[in-house]
Amino acid sequence: MHLPSSAISLFFASVITSSIAFAPQKNNLAFVHQSNNAAVETLPETGVAAESSSISDAASKELSYAAILKVIDENHYRDATQACSYLPAETYPAITQPNGQSIPPQTYQPPGTPILSAETVSLLRSSARSYFDAKRGDGSRAFGLEVANLGDILSHLSQHQHEAESDDLIHSLGNALTQDVYPSVRSGWGNHDAFTTTKSNFEDAEEARNGESTAADNYDTLKSIPPVLAVTSATVVAGGGYPGAKVAMTSLERDAGIFVVHIDIGNDGPVNDDDSLEQDVRGAIYLESLVNGDGSSEAADSIIGPLLPGQAVVHRSTERSAAMVVPSDLDVKKEGRMNSLDSPLRRRILKAAESTRQYSLRLVLTTRGEAVQNKQYNPAEAVSVDNSEFIIPEAPSAERAYRLRNFARFRNDKVRYLTLAGLLDVDDHENHFWLGFDHLSRANSGDYGGDLTQQLSDLNRAIFHFEKSTKLYPNDPRVYYQLATALGAKMRLEGSRDSSVQNYEVAAYLEKSAIFEGNAVKLGVNDMQDLAMCLSGLAESCCKLGEFDKSLEVIDRWAECGSIRSSLAIENTHHSKMTGIPQYEWIQATNGDKRRKVAAKTVGDVPVLTDDDISLLRSAADRLFEQSNGAQTSRYTMQYVGNSELHLDDICASDPVLKVRMDEVLQNKVYPLMRVAFTEEASSGGIETVPKGSLCVYDSIFVRYNGDTAVAAGRVGASQPLHQDGGIYSVNIALNSHKDEDGNGFSGGGTFFEGLTDDEAMSSIQRPVAPGHAVFHHTTTRHAGAPTTSGIRDILVIFLTARRPRRCNADGEYVAKREGHETTVYSKTTAERPAYCFPQNCTKQRSFQL
Repeated sequence: MHLPSSAISLFFASVITSSIAFAPQKNNLAFVHQSNNAAVETLPETGVAAESSSISDAASKELSYAAILKVIDENHYRDATQACSYLPAETYPAITQPNGQSIPPQTYQPPGTPILSAETVSLLRSSARSYFDAKRGDGSRAFGLEVANLGDILSHLSQHQHEAESDDLIHSLGNALTQDVYPSVRSGWGNHDAFTTTKSNFEDAEEARNGESTAADNYDTLKSIPPVLAVTSATVVAGGGYPGAKVAMTSLERDAGIFVVHIDIGNDGPVNDDDSLEQDVRGAIYLESLVNGDGSSEAADSIIGPLLPGQAVVHRSTERSAAMVVPSDLDVKKEGRMNSLDSPLRRRILKAAESTRQYSLRLVLTTRGEAVQNKQYNPAEAVSVDNSEFIIPEAPSAERAYRLRNFARFRNDKVRYLTLAGLLDVDDHENHFWLGFDHLSRANSGDYGGDLTQQLSDLNRAIFHFEKSTKLYPNDPRVYYQLATALGAKMRLEGSRDSSVQNYEVAAYLEKSAIFEGNAVKLGVNDMQDLAMCLSGLAESCCKLGEFDKSLEVIDRWAECGSIRSSLAIENTHHSKMTGIPQYEWIQATNGDKRRKVAAKTVGDVPVLTDDDISLLRSAADRLFEQSNGAQTSRYTMQYVGNSELHLDDICASDPVLKVRMDEVLQNKVYPLMRVAFTEEASSGGIETVPKGSLCVYDSIFVRYNGDTAVAAGRVGASQPLHQDGGIYSVNIALNSHKDEDGNGFSGGGTFFEGLTDDEAMSSIQRPVAPGHAVFHHTTTRHAGAPTTSGIRDILVIFLTARRPRRCNADGEYVAKREGHETTVYSKTTAERPAYCFPQNCTKQRSFQL
């Protein structure tokens, strides 16, 4: 697959909005198309999962590569002709010139009119809403992401006596495809080899189509028939419109097919009938390829949007993209630099996602030739690669590689198929990424029987493929992280872990990964887990290099990841409530005439959680425990028999009412309580100071200790070992009662504090005074979960941290202030910003030359 350099770019996105307008400042990465119609959007689905069994059958029989590829070609042809047969494919007469000739790009213009009318958009959105409501069936309000095939939505519409409306939608979508989308794709990517037809064969192809030649019997002539564009998947996605809603409506990843069309179809308006939107909300597309690898681009530069309802964005399927929700007044040219992961823009985007239910249609396009009758077919002979009733055209090489790669990833002999995928499409970085990942996995498995030469060979192969992947697509954070991991493993194997040159390489790749991953986190498109892992490795590399100031800066960035981990409300320091909060008393250890505060507990008539709060929380947790069927996704609790846990963010994601209530509890009780209690501690000689930045939830877990189950398994009880927590403060809230005189409740349990063991007059095990009340302490205080010996003990543990306040100095540098230390986080002048660079010199390369 060799594309002329004039047509090569890592990505070519188009905001379809009747003339085509390219954005030259992005090296033709995007184009805007203008039309009098409006747009719809579909999420890609492929036949890969369905075809896995058929490929497995071919593979299990050890058939040739040709036989396996024949299965893929047949499945691709079936998907391209049948999966979305209600939507028209490109027609042959529309191709009036040999493929490979592109319409020259015009100058950039602002987005124009959408490709679908307002009436079509409204009808499509209401049809999707009706389908999702019927699918839920319980009358509940929508939350989470909902995905449906467009065909199912149209069928639902027809089944409810709306056949005329279903036909109208199909007609409108068909017009948008044939009049706007297909011509735009042809003009923008005319040199893509999915359209490959040589000029010398073009006339023969016409004769074959018109039946004027017997050449249709010939496979070479079959391949010369110009492929046409067709829709292989059409999906509607709905997201947002509830507390804690996700910004991204689709995962940040590449798609199936050859091209992807996103069509925004608007939103439902405010989530509550008596509310008005604080800000208008629109759809948009996040494109990873628009992020500069040197960190010089603004985070918002990677957003295409806001989009008008009916407006569309088209890009090659190899691009990693995500549909997202943004405020309608977002202006990527005016947004300031987002030096922190947490910023006013990120909060506005998160608020927009919560404000309304947004809808999007995503269409996956492929190209297909025509199957022709095989006149040499002999029905008396066994069907084989050479003896088939029909000659099925080859799938595009990119489709073959994608389907083969996805099949291979779940097989033990995956290298065989990944290698073939790489040969089929040498320009797809994913082939090299997964080959490198497989070699790295084998190198880390330790199954070499002492043969370090073979282990080193696998690591070198992994490094080769990862480096090749970064050259083909220099914007994928996963590749840089795995490349750094492979280099680190090679250093350990060779005993050269102190090599400065190699450590600088590892640090450079991790910094590169953090730039791309951090950009997605700043806009709310990705969660922070992968970024935190990357920064942890980078801090370690900086320490090995002796660059401790740089390491402290990276640790600050890593700590900030924890402060945005949760979607629960952050402290509003401008309207902090200091009245009506629970009373508390200190738990102190006495050693001679010295008294030391170890922890505190709430007392009095005002609990942290009311009985209604507890009932709401435990009911939601019970539902999730039942759904999980015992599966654990713990990041903290030791997985002993009798211990179970859920993350509060996950519980709230399943119950928006609970999310609202937990936010109120944090704002009105927990945050003010921490401020009052630990300000008092600091003023009375405590070592710790109270954070100036807004308090927020680092994480929160609902823990269930089942003493009976633990004892039956031979343990003393359900417990936790001695440990410290993450964040700044820990708040442990009781959700049910200790055993009373009637034998109700649990026995044992509570929090063991190591700091109380020297005080004979004070029990080292402390419990909240009643359900809803809490015990709280610094996370650095060593403690353990005392064994619950019978019954069930439920608790909610909240780990609090703080957003770090930032100020801008006279030199334009944003500084994070830590006690006795100031760290430059980001400089407005890129050249002054401390950053790691590749030994081969950093590049702003936006495209590659084959």
